[in-house]
Amino acid sequence: MSLARYPFDALRDAAALWSDGRRRGFRNAFSVVLRPDAPGSWQFTKYLLIGGLSVIVFLGSCALFRWLAIHLMGASYESSRLFWNLCEITAGFIPTNAFTYSTNRRWVFISGKHAPRKEFVLFTAAAAVSFAAGQLAAWYLITYCSVNDLLVKLGVIFISTFVNFVFRKLVVFHS
Repeated sequence: MSLARYPFDALRDAAALWSDGRRRGFRNAFSVVLRPDAPGSWQFTKYLLIGGLSVIVFLGSCALFRWLAIHLMGASYESSRLFWNLCEITAGFIPTNAFTYSTNRRWVFISGKHAPRKEFVLFTAAAAVSFAAGQLAAWYLITYCSVNDLLVKLGVIFISTFVNFVFRKLVVFHS
């Protein structure tokens, strides 16, 4: 599946799902979609949906860290905006990576290419590379572009999504 063809493949597969669901029942039709070896467009669609849930986990973790930093540590985001944003993004990375690994392993990709421990290490390494790229982007956006904090986080998420999908599909899990 190429990303350029994704919208067309997704529409074709959605029409096939609807037709199959009407013919065999939607429970049977969805069982094909929910398997990790589903067609590529369903795999990417599930990846995007889980990514959306991961964004909620990430933003929630960041908000919790910000609240704790301000109320318990007396952090001043105004005077040290770059430092506290980088700390906040780091704190959001840990629970988000754990959530994303477990859900991708169960619903999106076919595991078993590597032993579970190696698979998790590779998954985390890919996330760490995209995390570093996101931190670099955050530093740039805060330092040179005066972008607000939410847009910085969304930029980090955008970069991570595409870097991670390609790396995870080609290196970590069976493609």
